[in-house]
Amino acid sequence: MGATDTMGYWRWVVAMALGALLRVWGPLGDVAVRHPDEFFLVYWPLYFSTGDFNHQHTLTAFYPAFHYYLLAALYFVYFGLLKLGGLAWSLDQWVAYEYFWGTDALVRIGRWTTWAFALGTIWWAGCLARRIWGEAEGWVAALLTAVCTLHVRQSGLVAVDVPMTFWFIGAVWAAVRLMGRADRASYCWAGALVGLAAGAKYPGALAAVAVVTAHLSAGRGILDMRLWLAAAMSIAAFFVVTPYTFLDFSTFAGHFVAEAGHLQQGHAGQALGLGWWYHLRVSLPSGLGWAGVALAICGGIAAWQKTRGRVLLASVAAYYLVMGSGELNFVRYALPLVVLGAVLISGAIARVGVPWRYVLLLLTLVEPLYGSVRIAQLQRAGDTRAAARQWILRELPSGATCCNFGGWAGDVPIPTVEGLWGRISHYERLWGREKLDELRPFLLREGPEGSFYSYPFSAGNDCHRGERESTVELLRRHHCDYVLLHRHALSYSHVETTFASVLAVQGELLARFGAGDVHAPRYDPIDAYYLPIGAFGELERAGPEIELWRVGFGEPTSWTKLNGAFAQAYVLGAMVRLEEGAFAAALALVQRGIRLDTNCTDGYLVSAYLMEKAERDADAVFFYEKALELEPGNADSWIELGNARWRLADEVAARRAYARALAVAPDHPQAAVLRQAVAGE
Repeated sequence: MGATDTMGYWRWVVAMALGALLRVWGPLGDVAVRHPDEFFLVYWPLYFSTGDFNHQHTLTAFYPAFHYYLLAALYFVYFGLLKLGGLAWSLDQWVAYEYFWGTDALVRIGRWTTWAFALGTIWWAGCLARRIWGEAEGWVAALLTAVCTLHVRQSGLVAVDVPMTFWFIGAVWAAVRLMGRADRASYCWAGALVGLAAGAKYPGALAAVAVVTAHLSAGRGILDMRLWLAAAMSIAAFFVVTPYTFLDFSTFAGHFVAEAGHLQQGHAGQALGLGWWYHLRVSLPSGLGWAGVALAICGGIAAWQKTRGRVLLASVAAYYLVMGSGELNFVRYALPLVVLGAVLISGAIARVGVPWRYVLLLLTLVEPLYGSVRIAQLQRAGDTRAAARQWILRELPSGATCCNFGGWAGDVPIPTVEGLWGRISHYERLWGREKLDELRPFLLREGPEGSFYSYPFSAGNDCHRGERESTVELLRRHHCDYVLLHRHALSYSHVETTFASVLAVQGELLARFGAGDVHAPRYDPIDAYYLPIGAFGELERAGPEIELWRVGFGEPTSWTKLNGAFAQAYVLGAMVRLEEGAFAAALALVQRGIRLDTNCTDGYLVSAYLMEKAERDADAVFFYEKALELEPGNADSWIELGNARWRLADEVAARRAYARALAVAPDHPQAAVLRQAVAGE
């Protein structure tokens, strides 16, 4: 190996090593804090253990099946290794355990998978640049991709954007390769990569434009069978990795039309304008820096002068025009563009003579490298939600009710009965109620011994999702022991100033978890991801500013153990079903909760409410009395018992119940009316 070859080899090593180091903090980060979209790819692949591989009718068709299948394969390989290591659980038991209690390992597997795809993208970007511009320019494109801020930011998530970008860049590389190779194997390879890109995420199909452009630019006709062979291979590869797109086409078509409409309409009520301008103004500079964007334009001019470069430009134009045609402008949608931009930049730098090309390269690297280092620092520093989680688990009693104000995405991820009900309802929908009934003893035996809490306001609590009024009466009505506030520049964490002022008088501040200046950095405004995309300022860690207050409106709880938490989750589910008008389902759920925990006070109260709805007041009285045996200090329950007695024309017993309510809570909001009733007025 000559001196020049040795130098080139070590440049590639440096680019790959730098890319690996900048991205390693994402997979190694706190798995308790997750991007909302990670839920689908962490949990849903477990469903394939049933043997049903149609992800569309059971899971979601937001994304094709390819990455679901890949992660499922990795998860089940992990299970196989556990079995070889002596794990005694069956596959059904392991799946249920991971789904309910042990998903940290699956998150790590998913994040490391994304990390591997990210490194592969760096390599492929270099190979693409080398094929277009020459041997010396490959490592420059690899280096620029390695430090690309947006790519570093997204490389620590269990998501499909980075894997799709990997397949997309590979397909463009294979298309450019067709310029010098006309054999059928090369066409098959290019077509297969297009199919895999589309199988990872539907926009990946746009890589087909590069294949068609390369074929026509090489002077080959549109009727050439090799082109149609590539098309057939694309469809075949897409079918293999996401077969139910064809086998269940009607479901796919419905979801695809909905997603296409979503692309045009935007997200979260925020008008960002068309992506053609937004990605040029925000996404591309956030990934490449302004100097990089300018050089990418220069590289585009240079690419137009080369036949192979026009293939690259065709792929850029196709992706940019389609993905920028609507108002759904997540910055992560620009990932293929920023990687292709790195290839264009390498071509622009190649046109400058030594030593100025190295000066230009250093100037181009400054902005994205700074952003990537700051991303790595923030990942390493941790998230405010992780710090708040540790404090809550250590300091707050199990069963405490914590009312959240700010928005669902910024909630501290602690174990809650609302979250448990979400797992129960999803598991029963996918695996069936009978399967959960069969495995519940195992789950209770092997589950965590730590604390469980209640989040009356959280994404998992459908019953109260629309109830956002920030009033003290709301806290009283939901018996809140504590209040959690989270604030951030993102709209997902916002607290009304008036409520914060009232809370300062009514409550006691217990803890505050700061992130530094959360307003100076620039974020993706429609993404519930608390890592910036630029202008990092004095930000010290990711996550919202969090405050924890004691307000003391809570009642003693009876579900401090796991079976009690499970019972409370069933009761919560009963309220959700009742809100949906499903009386029989609600009654069945609350009965299951009481069978699990005979001390479930809320189970008796909800049962009483259900009996009232059915106009069975005598049965309602029975359940109110059972609840009051457990919580005699609940004034509201005494009032409801009195009302039920009154409807049964037992006025003496009703007045006794009202009197007990007054004795328990003489300052109750209904105290005046109760005194009149007790006095017989």
